[in-house]
Amino acid sequence: MRVAQILGKMNGGGVEQVVMNYYRAIDREQVQFDFYLFKGSKYVPVEEIKALGGRLFVLPTFRHPVKYVRTLRRLLAENQYSIMHCHLSTLSFLPLLAGKHAGVPVRILHNHSTSGGAREWLRNLAKFLLKPLAKLHATDRFACSAHAAEWMYGHVPVCDMGDTRAPKKAAIVMRNAIDTELFCFSEKKRTQTRKELKVKQGTLLFGNVGRFCPQKNQQFLIDIFAQIVRQHSNSKLVMAGVGDDMELIRARVLAAGLADKVIFAGQRSDIDCLYSAMDCFILPSNYEGLGMAGIEAQCAGLQCLFSEHVPQEVKITRNAHFLSLKTSAHDWAFAAINLAGIKRCDASAETAASGYDIIAEAKKLAEYYLLRSQM
Repeated sequence: MRVAQILGKMNGGGVEQVVMNYYRAIDREQVQFDFYLFKGSKYVPVEEIKALGGRLFVLPTFRHPVKYVRTLRRLLAENQYSIMHCHLSTLSFLPLLAGKHAGVPVRILHNHSTSGGAREWLRNLAKFLLKPLAKLHATDRFACSAHAAEWMYGHVPVCDMGDTRAPKKAAIVMRNAIDTELFCFSEKKRTQTRKELKVKQGTLLFGNVGRFCPQKNQQFLIDIFAQIVRQHSNSKLVMAGVGDDMELIRARVLAAGLADKVIFAGQRSDIDCLYSAMDCFILPSNYEGLGMAGIEAQCAGLQCLFSEHVPQEVKITRNAHFLSLKTSAHDWAFAAINLAGIKRCDASAETAASGYDIIAEAKKLAEYYLLRSQM
């Protein structure tokens, strides 16, 4: 069977990575994915998707909502899907409407996010207004965490994806699972990557992975790192990702006199290598549905420092620590330096045992799809 995976722009974000992780691991003899994405997507693994048997369909953006709905409705009807899986959170109301009119019987709304942050007040207002509409045409409710489920669906039962006795109105948690073997700490990766990044032995390397946007709060991260350098001059920061705020962050780095200490790694396909190279991972987000990078970093045995707005569900090892964003940058820096000095150990088995192994979770997803398609 083929499942229509409805995405927005594939620009290297965490949501697209989650879908690709499941696609690589799922039994493709039973389930195949078709990817629906916006025109203008910059980081689309076209060759990999085609090699795995998937198909790609490019849609108009939401700037042309009528054209978007008509195009998607036509494609869904032509391909006669039994399941569509929408990953646009509150914006899923448009594709779900198209799916209903196209006769798709199982329409999954998947929430990957929440809201928060003063700079995004207009986006937060839009999310609040669109929330009821997003749920209107969904038959199934998914989320990346119990926290994200409550934000979208309210106080409803929350069940694991493998629970066949889940109540009809329950929210299903589909974990942001990863390849735990790939993200396992490697001394070889550490040596090679630090050499590539020109980070000398003995230098403390702090890291952050994510889109450059208000949600990830990289402006505060630069304030934290400025304090780290004051307290431990032999330190560097590597930031992986792209996004609208990148130039703003570059300017902040220059203004702080940190240009020779901050590495902008861009969009990379070897994030696992970066985690091995780091000594401490910092994620001071204004809000998160879960924080997938935090799962990856813990799997690599990294000590992780999260803001209080990252859900507690991200804590799957003893390496996860939380601080309030009201805490000063000086105190964040002090905590990060102390964490960076802790000897790391392999946490891949602990990550898998916590339910974040992609092989086990992809099997659950395939079983869910197959069961729902027969109902």
